[in-house]
Amino acid sequence: MKILTVLFAAILSTTLAAADGVGKSPVKVFILAGQSNMQGHAHVRTMDWLGEDKEYGQLLKKVKNADGSWVERPDVWIYYRRESKAAPKKGNLAKSYGASDNEIGPELMFGHIVGDKYDNQVLLIKTAWGGRSLAIDFRPPSAGEPPWDKYPDKQRANMKDKIEKKTLVVGQAYAEMISETKSVLASLKENFPAYDGGGYELCGFVWLQGWNDMIDKNFTDEYASNLGHLINDVRKDLNAPQLPMLIAEMGIDGKEANEHIQTFRKAQAEGVTKADVKDNVVLVPTAQYWDEKAAAMLKAGYKNNKWDTDEHKDEFNKIGSQPPYHYMGSAKVLSLMGYGLAEAALKLAK
Repeated sequence: MKILTVLFAAILSTTLAAADGVGKSPVKVFILAGQSNMQGHAHVRTMDWLGEDKEYGQLLKKVKNADGSWVERPDVWIYYRRESKAAPKKGNLAKSYGASDNEIGPELMFGHIVGDKYDNQVLLIKTAWGGRSLAIDFRPPSAGEPPWDKYPDKQRANMKDKIEKKTLVVGQAYAEMISETKSVLASLKENFPAYDGGGYELCGFVWLQGWNDMIDKNFTDEYASNLGHLINDVRKDLNAPQLPMLIAEMGIDGKEANEHIQTFRKAQAEGVTKADVKDNVVLVPTAQYWDEKAAAMLKAGYKNNKWDTDEHKDEFNKIGSQPPYHYMGSAKVLSLMGYGLAEAALKLAK
């Protein structure tokens, strides 16, 4: 009788989960980490522009219904604390998990693509905060102290002054990323009441970061080394030695990016091919998703921090909302980056 009761309870739990659209256990977990572009600064009003793309336009149907409403995924959960002391935002995957409720990042399309492939419940944990470097803020423990002697005197003095005043802590963002991830995984039922207690599996770590290191030559010079340390330390600290690692290429300015950006891309490529980290690690190309039209419109009409005409401003606002360093705040671009990262993640998972 006891066996029948347990069996009935299991069947009932599975039936209710299916009715709610919740996937089965174990939960497939992906960590989405980085700085402002992983936060996501693409205004939701720009999403319809994706539907005009000849190659990828059909992807719009994944995130928006025919009536213009946004799709919500109960089989994909997401957890994101936008600021260190802020209350976390958590729940079913929806459009409001970017840097603000009116913005999105790569997480939206990433979650839809991964969610479509798994019968399991999916969980995205976002640990992304703007203006963070790998050299200082996300500096992994095994990288050791920053090479202070290589930094210009003024920069070195400025950083050490901030450290003394405790307004800057080397590796703080890295520590927050790890502790946040562990905390969420340790309290799945509390964060997501529909969780059935069937465990979880770490399936991927997605890294979209680089601007603050790219604009500093010294940070760029050590990026490959720091990236290798990041990969090793994340795996060690999460007790996942074979965790698939997806590193998003710096895609700003597309395939015609200047030498400065190309140099940084080379540093990224070097970091993922180091002998001690190369297994289950891939640098995911993103330059092909750059929106040349939005970039051209911004370059032609926006000068000295203002638009030359309201007409040009209104035209751009349909497809973009930010400067180039935020991928023009284009939901199309960040969605395609999420798509590319998800496809790469699924290949590594196999």
